[in-house]
Amino acid sequence: MALPTKSSILNLLLNKQCARSPEESYEAWAQCKNAGRKLPEYKVVVFGASGVGKSALTIQMTHHCFVKEHDPTVQDCYWKEVALDNSDYILNVLDTAGLYSDQCLEAGDGVLGVFALDDPSSLDQLQQIWSTWSLQQKQPLPLVLVGNKCDLVTTAGDAHTDAAILTHKWGAPFIKTSAKTRQGVEEALALLVHEIQRAQESVVESSMEKTRQHKAMCSCGCSVA
Repeated sequence: MALPTKSSILNLLLNKQCARSPEESYEAWAQCKNAGRKLPEYKVVVFGASGVGKSALTIQMTHHCFVKEHDPTVQDCYWKEVALDNSDYILNVLDTAGLYSDQCLEAGDGVLGVFALDDPSSLDQLQQIWSTWSLQQKQPLPLVLVGNKCDLVTTAGDAHTDAAILTHKWGAPFIKTSAKTRQGVEEALALLVHEIQRAQESVVESSMEKTRQHKAMCSCGCSVA
């Protein structure tokens, strides 16, 4: 299925068709912040086990269409302008397409951790990767847990139950999506933007508090009222 020409896949730095190799896609995505756009920008990483529908979900997010067939080995970058809470934003989305690296996560502002609701093992793989990576980080990265392929399940199975447990453990929102029907797609993006904004506000508040504490100390180290 051909993608709409209006929202063609773009190299976010050079404003032309996105490079097809993982290395070229990542470099373009990682450098896109200086591409000349004036709107606030957030870098989104879509990651998870192979076969959970990350690419189909990403294309649905950015192109409003469902692609049944795609190359599962390709890593690509996309961009999307979104309106949320009376403001406009640019989302620069990296679809890791089954390829995982610390470099991708470290460069992101937020993460959509995707698993398939019809495959509980995909949630186990996601949990293992995320838990291992998070232990190495001083500052947690905003995360939204995404249970994809909800159109293929009729009842809440083991994956749904386990995801609810992880939501409490990680303090991350959980949402069910379908790359085919578009259910939950916009909501997932909105949740992640809010999580990113909350994290950034927390960093600013922490910095301001440290500044206030520093100013409240005299030269000899005594507290100043």
